[in-house]
Amino acid sequence: MDDENARFRAYGTQLILTHQRLREMIDDLYDALDDGRDSHDLHLHCMTLCGAVTKHHTAEDANVFPLLAARHPELEAFLRGLKSDHNMLANMLGRLQRSTTHEELDAVSAVLETHFRGEEKRLVSVLNALEPMGDLGIEVDDGRA
Repeated sequence: MDDENARFRAYGTQLILTHQRLREMIDDLYDALDDGRDSHDLHLHCMTLCGAVTKHHTAEDANVFPLLAARHPELEAFLRGLKSDHNMLANMLGRLQRSTTHEELDAVSAVLETHFRGEEKRLVSVLNALEPMGDLGIEVDDGRA
């Protein structure tokens, strides 16, 4: 793998790009709410966001966090906190799916932003130091090209 590809395969960089894509999906859902889209369209936007967040957090819990905990025991407590956030967010996403309102989206958005910033601050440099070893599954694919 050449240096350019290695730079773009850096896991910390992937994490930032993934979080950015999830933030864009939140903005898309706000736009759908603000535009007064019909319930079907609103539901599709919500399911896309919720599915992407869930897939991302599931991959972190299964692949990324165990790897980091094994290599960086000093991060174990922080990683446990992130996993706890994932459980809380799963419940919040369920509420958002049942009632896609500005209030529910505001709550999810605020918690996700705090969660993302914490991950980015503590984990990006650690993840970027990892040798490429395959797909850790932390990227978001929402079907857009």
